[in-house]
Amino acid sequence: MNLLKWIRISLGAVACLCSSIALADTVRISAFVERTMVDGDEKVGGCMAYLSENPAGVLPACKNSWVTFSCTGTYTDPIRAYRMLDQAQLALATGKRVDVTIHDSKTHNGYCFASRINLLSQ
Repeated sequence: MNLLKWIRISLGAVACLCSSIALADTVRISAFVERTMVDGDEKVGGCMAYLSENPAGVLPACKNSWVTFSCTGTYTDPIRAYRMLDQAQLALATGKRVDVTIHDSKTHNGYCFASRINLLSQ
């Protein structure tokens, strides 16, 4: 194999790798929590929150409105996940907004993982 052909193949491989990395994204959404769910089915990560702002609007890879906290422990420690669910339940009970950090590279059956939830005062 000549040097020029090897360089072209190498550059092509690097370009493919970089483009696949660029597809994953993280966003922060401000929303109200409209519902919460705890489920024994590991397909959805065990616990979720339904947001008033649809994550799929900014992360098309995510399914509509629900985010998972991964209470099954796939993407975070289960204790931390349940604490995030606690925050979502508190927001639901008090009618407060939350800021939620969502990743489309980490999903349970298409529902994107929320790695952070901040309860807002207003």
